[in-house]
Amino acid sequence: MLIQRWFGSLVNRAVALVTIVVLVTALIVTGAGSLLSRTELEQQARNQVATIAELVSLELDDKLGRRLEILSQVAVSLTMSETALRGRARVIVQQQVALHHEFDGLYLIDAEGQVLAESPEAYEQAGLNVSHREYFTRVASQLTPVISEPYVSNYQNHPAVMIAAPVFNHEGRFVGVLGGAILLEGDNFMEEFTDLAIGETGYLKLVSRRGTIITHGATGEVMVPVGQENTVMTRALAGFEGTAQSRSSIGQDSIMSVQQMVQVPWFVVAVWPKREAYAPITRVSDNFIWILFAVILLVAPLALWRFRRLMAPLQTLSEQIQESYRGTRRTPVDVAGGREIRRVAEVFNTVTETLHQEQQRAESILGVLQEGVLMLDADGLIRFANGAACRFVGADDDCLGQNFFEMVTIEADGKPWHRNDFLKGDDIDSLYATLRNRREVEFDIDLTLLHIRQGLHNEQLVFVLRDDTERRREEQRLSWEATHDSLTQLLNRRAFTATLVKLLGEAARHEKPSVLMLIDLDHFKPVNDQGGHLLGDDLLRQLADLFRDSVRHSDTVARLGGDEFGVILPSCGLPPAELLAEKIRAGVEALRIEHDGRSFGVTASIGLTELTTRDSGPREVMARADEGCYVAKSRGRNAVVVVPVPPDPDEPGG
Repeated sequence: MLIQRWFGSLVNRAVALVTIVVLVTALIVTGAGSLLSRTELEQQARNQVATIAELVSLELDDKLGRRLEILSQVAVSLTMSETALRGRARVIVQQQVALHHEFDGLYLIDAEGQVLAESPEAYEQAGLNVSHREYFTRVASQLTPVISEPYVSNYQNHPAVMIAAPVFNHEGRFVGVLGGAILLEGDNFMEEFTDLAIGETGYLKLVSRRGTIITHGATGEVMVPVGQENTVMTRALAGFEGTAQSRSSIGQDSIMSVQQMVQVPWFVVAVWPKREAYAPITRVSDNFIWILFAVILLVAPLALWRFRRLMAPLQTLSEQIQESYRGTRRTPVDVAGGREIRRVAEVFNTVTETLHQEQQRAESILGVLQEGVLMLDADGLIRFANGAACRFVGADDDCLGQNFFEMVTIEADGKPWHRNDFLKGDDIDSLYATLRNRREVEFDIDLTLLHIRQGLHNEQLVFVLRDDTERRREEQRLSWEATHDSLTQLLNRRAFTATLVKLLGEAARHEKPSVLMLIDLDHFKPVNDQGGHLLGDDLLRQLADLFRDSVRHSDTVARLGGDEFGVILPSCGLPPAELLAEKIRAGVEALRIEHDGRSFGVTASIGLTELTTRDSGPREVMARADEGCYVAKSRGRNAVVVVPVPPDPDEPGG
């Protein structure tokens, strides 16, 4: 009975209706907002984990690649007879001060696999035979530098990775191996990798493609096999690279990002537990519930008070308000009656005056903004425009009353945009476009569009135009720097590898095979040492110009690092490529730089190989071309060596 009596009041019904509407609306908005926020937060978390994995893999690739390059250069400088190598082994190892800073252990091994000398000698490895080690057999058979798979070393069974390079005598015969060991649990960059954390509970793992955990940031595991229950890890072993959700090895639902490495068949896995990644949205939802309760407690009494004021006859006031809205009434509304009606009239008059003042203030603010703000009617006539907007459309002073779409042309997404495209489309938060005004002046703009009363006869369009020229120019500069070498202006290794991957994928569609050319400069170090680094940089720039001028426009030239360059020749065929390589070799040999009365120059050892559909990836074809460079150096340098593609075992005679 009491409830029925309470609902018998129209005011109480209105209050109940408002409360229910507020509650339902808030729940809908909360649900939709929570879903959208979770989706956006999930994408942000995935992007963050992917970025960390990519940065860490690039850093590890750089550190391993730099150590491989330094060790290879030292190994090349050790050209001597096998007798001299045995006799001077201990002195040679002790003299490699630079290598001692890069490796936990340094070893000189003869051609039979016996350790001749080591540093530090406390490891007590001298005299041991390591011919059974994977790194020794690979170097001895391939005659190229390698980075080994993780293995358990002879020194106190510490897990390690060996970077090894062949040593040749003056006739180019293999006489030994120079090896640098990196302990996986030592005080080095591998420990820095293990200590990296994502948030509070996220971690990194480093895993070899053979299924061995190299380092584990959460458990500290080293040299243990990967479990098969994790689908992401299983896919990563097969070459997968990307971000997915899975259950981690320690039993947590996590976001996992895999980044394959370039220098070695390893991959980095960044793991961030979903419980931590999505914690902010949980806190927001909890806080929103309390805010919702507070809003309901505030809205219900306010609605009750307001509706009691509005229940008196309002017809006269409604008519005066309509007259004021239409502009036929110039004086403030004035209604006789009770206090409630007079209060509403006063509020209406105050709001009207305040809105008028705010409109004038808003127009003043818009007038000094750098962004152009226009309001158009459905026909495109300009009903309001600030000074910046008039400058965009090419009008010096006032552009009111003119047709916006007749004064400018707008192009975006590769097509022109006309009045109907804006009129019938949705609101636009941000559209990157090019605006050309009637004076043929172009602007790169960021355009925002808001519809007012869309679909009605008095529809209006509000445009906000921002000059986006500087931002786009900065984006182009950053994009160029990310793919080019700053010294020579050639492509860098990353862009070169991407082009090589693309061509390998298209190899089956080309009538003529594409060719990879690696150029390794000979005797470049003396130029730097004797002429200075500035002279060396000048020589590299002139060589880059020589390579660029020697190839076709469709070819790709890159500086891969230091004094190593690469050239990709699409659909060239091996005979023309060999002629081009000889031309480049001769050009390099002929290039001389005069400095302080001395003449400086270098020669080039060039390796060539074809790209085939059987190549599994860029590492395989790069290794063949690199083999050609090493053979050229072993023959005395300044030579071009073609490395043939191994025969197909599935073909007759293969």
